[in-house]
Amino acid sequence: MRLAERTAIVTGGGSGIGRAICRAFAREGARVAVADRDGERAAAVADEIAAQGGTGFAVTTDITRSAETRAMVDAVVARFGGLDILVNNAGSRCIKPFLEHSEAEWRRMLDVNLTGHFLCCKAAVPHMIAAGGGKIINMASIAAIAGRPGRAGYCAAKGGLLAFTRALAADLAGDNIRVNALNPGMIETPFNAQFADDPAVGARWNDENLVGRWGRPEDVAACAVFLASADADFLSGEHINVDGGAVAAMFRAGERG
Repeated sequence: MRLAERTAIVTGGGSGIGRAICRAFAREGARVAVADRDGERAAAVADEIAAQGGTGFAVTTDITRSAETRAMVDAVVARFGGLDILVNNAGSRCIKPFLEHSEAEWRRMLDVNLTGHFLCCKAAVPHMIAAGGGKIINMASIAAIAGRPGRAGYCAAKGGLLAFTRALAADLAGDNIRVNALNPGMIETPFNAQFADDPAVGARWNDENLVGRWGRPEDVAACAVFLASADADFLSGEHINVDGGAVAAMFRAGERG
């Protein structure tokens, strides 16, 4: 029970990686606010947590709207008395060749994948300072450190999120708030279903990381539990690639010899 008596908000908690993090946090004893733009999905995950004997609370939130992020944090603090952990997991992705990438799509990538996390932190940090500290986990991507075709806006936003993570860690060092990031690779989620189900792409990704399989949401959730716990108290401003070794190796597993 590494997160006992801790209160956490997980944005994008209604499905995929966010859902897995919510469930993992609850198993470790945290009170979990499941925040999602889709209120029904958030409520379903909160019900799953309750069915397992944990404490879950659904909050409907659009993280691109500052009033809604403030309302989200205020509701959680009013219900549980404080806030210890924020996981900025909500995200969106546009896959298009650069010349087909519209200005509106570019701005949407920045709004959801970068500005929204800034707004959540602005709402959450004062409560963490009041509590004497906290943990912030930003969900970036291997696309933040390795350019990928058709993802100009997404890569730019995720790269900015890593820079924001380092800057925020420096700003909040004196407040006992640790800020770190996770960079998932190809994870089996609804977000990536079109790739996982494509025989050409799915099989190639099995062969292009060192573990030899796609990641699971639970793989990312386990790392999030670590960063949220006291075990990671000496880490701040860092990022962890949760990608089966894909970026570290940069070659096909079958070519290792």
